[in-house]
Amino acid sequence: MERTERTFYLVALLLALAVSTGCQKQERDVTIAEQEKAIESYMTTFGDTGKRVENIGGIMKGVIDEGTGEIAESEDTVIFSYAGYIFSSGPGTLFATNNSTVATESGFPQMEYPAKECLGSGKMIEGLSKGLFGVREGEHCYLVFSAKYGYYNTVVYNVPKLSPLIFEIWVEQVKFKE
Repeated sequence: MERTERTFYLVALLLALAVSTGCQKQERDVTIAEQEKAIESYMTTFGDTGKRVENIGGIMKGVIDEGTGEIAESEDTVIFSYAGYIFSSGPGTLFATNNSTVATESGFPQMEYPAKECLGSGKMIEGLSKGLFGVREGEHCYLVFSAKYGYYNTVVYNVPKLSPLIFEIWVEQVKFKE
């Protein structure tokens, strides 16, 4: 094969790869847009029950029971228990929990307890990190978000790639920055 032919085939291969990668990204974007539409629909129905619903930068929060005291802000530490589900028009398959009641009822192993997040540290997935802003001690809520704010295009443990997530959160304590 001549050098010109090899160059032609190499360029053709690179072009095909670029088109394929662009199509995959476009498909992921469509999937995430569909997830966000389904989440919005679910949360609208949730809000119709009289519960408070808010959008925190793309993360939907539905408050089941209001907490008390001051709201958690940047650099405050939130101590909480959780049950993480794959979103499927509501809580679907449980994939992680540190809540002893949920673990016992579902026969699921309990994760380390309690969970702590210093708000703004970014140590947790973005949906949890952002969604915990504004919680109050004693609050019980759902944080629901698309794969964009979760594990995105990565398989993590028993969570398939591009999975929308819903976390049920029980806020036990808010430690305010000093």
